[in-house]
Amino acid sequence: LFVTEEERTMRAIEKVYGKEMEYEELDFEDSQLSNDYGSISKVYLLENGNYLVQSTGGEGYKGGTITVWVVLTGNEDGFTGIEKVVLESYEKQTLMSKLTYDVYSAHNDKVTGEIYFTTDDSGIKVVVSGATYSTNALNNAVDCALKFAHEVLFAKEAD
Repeated sequence: LFVTEEERTMRAIEKVYGKEMEYEELDFEDSQLSNDYGSISKVYLLENGNYLVQSTGGEGYKGGTITVWVVLTGNEDGFTGIEKVVLESYEKQTLMSKLTYDVYSAHNDKVTGEIYFTTDDSGIKVVVSGATYSTNALNNAVDCALKFAHEVLFAKEAD
């Protein structure tokens, strides 16, 4: 069965928010969509003002990847945090059941050093044992989205 790109997008939004929401797909230059941690494949500005970013982090088990949806929040002053992280897919990873899907409770932003917390009880919990490489790929996916937020989405223009 054929699924349109619009339907795939709405399914992703529903997976994250549990309901349909208006959105605008944003385009960026290829050079802005990758960094030391991974790559960004999709960016949507949602009707509530948040950004929904699909990012993939590498360096997982057997060189595999984890792809997540990250909801990024901000205001006129810049980036304010992560609202939610939801697993999209993974390649070559084992022990994925060790990454529980309750809460991605806290994440240390490697750009600013701040720790961000999700604001609700759905998403990915990162504190695991026995799945170090998969956790590494997950952290890289989130770090990729965070670096994109700082350097592209909420970057301030120099005067």
